[in-house]
Amino acid sequence: MSTRTAGQILRVLIALFFLIAAGMKFAGTEFEVSGFQRFGYAPWFMYLIGALQAAGAALLVMRATAALGAGLLAVIMLGAVASHLRAGDPVTMAVPAFILLVVLAGIAVLRLSATAGARQAA
Repeated sequence: MSTRTAGQILRVLIALFFLIAAGMKFAGTEFEVSGFQRFGYAPWFMYLIGALQAAGAALLVMRATAALGAGLLAVIMLGAVASHLRAGDPVTMAVPAFILLVVLAGIAVLRLSATAGARQAA
């Protein structure tokens, strides 16, 4: 399997994860509603984050916009980490969001450097 194919598979899997997360927010699942309430956020904010997650997932899948999508989703994960820590949650609850933040930041940097390299070659 080529690096390009592996990267695409990783981006699609992460995008699916965020589409599911966005769907849970749009559906107003008890888990999402209670989480946003516990963090002290207004109900509309949950739907905004869901919309941004769906947009980020769509951008992440397309090669030309993968860096933008990864960056958007990384910012959302940074907010998730901060929300957990601000709410006084155990650090372990913020770890999944932190791992996604690191992976998404890596994708953004790699895609930006690949795009810059392609521009210089042209």
